[in-house]
Amino acid sequence: LEKNSRRSKLTFQPTVSVQPIPMRTEYSSRVKSRIWSDRYEIQSNAVRNSMEFAAEGWDWRTVTEDDGMFVCTTSGELVHPVH
Repeated sequence: LEKNSRRSKLTFQPTVSVQPIPMRTEYSSRVKSRIWSDRYEIQSNAVRNSMEFAAEGWDWRTVTEDDGMFVCTTSGELVHPVH
């Protein structure tokens, strides 16, 4: 293999903008429920994902992309054709 004659260089700006991120305990219950899933939602998603992946032959190369999904007329969410 040929070695590059130039070396990569990493530089930092002397002035930066700091954006504080709240601790998880500082979020309201409403915001927490939108950011994080509880164990029931995670379990439900895992079951749904397994069913959809099984319908696709357990092959990541054949998964249904967004343009192959149906659109729910009520919510606007994408729905996998297996449902």
